[in-house]
Amino acid sequence: MFKHILLCTHSTEGAQKAEAFVFDRLEKDPALRVSVLTVLDEDWRGMTGDDWLNSSKSHATFLDHVETQVTEEIQEEWDRIRAAYPAGARAEFYQQIGNIAETIARAAGALGCDLIVIGPWQKSKGLLDNSRSKGLRDRIKNKDLHPLLPCPLMIIP
Repeated sequence: MFKHILLCTHSTEGAQKAEAFVFDRLEKDPALRVSVLTVLDEDWRGMTGDDWLNSSKSHATFLDHVETQVTEEIQEEWDRIRAAYPAGARAEFYQQIGNIAETIARAAGALGCDLIVIGPWQKSKGLLDNSRSKGLRDRIKNKDLHPLLPCPLMIIP
């Protein structure tokens, strides 16, 4: 039915449920295309810090360092996916920075995807809970994403 799935993941427990669903489908259907997208929220680049970050050079160096670190962590997650799902070797992997909802919608349209798959909403853990879930902390709101969707959205429970 669907020919090209955009899997949006950021390695949380919910996102891993979506990964399992998509790669199971990919293994059963060799004609299926899968694009894996990890989005870094653009807001993190606007963060300011202590006084030592006030110079533009220090700020740019710090942001480059953080972006490199996050990129390495995303690559590790993609390696985990490829190791867990042999069919993942056929998938294309993309990392983009931007507004999360807009970036997902734009990527799905640009890649010609006919289905977007994401994990379920997860209750945020409290500030005092030290057992935070793994993965990026960014979340999207339905009211932001749904009006932008160029194709159906499937949320894997």
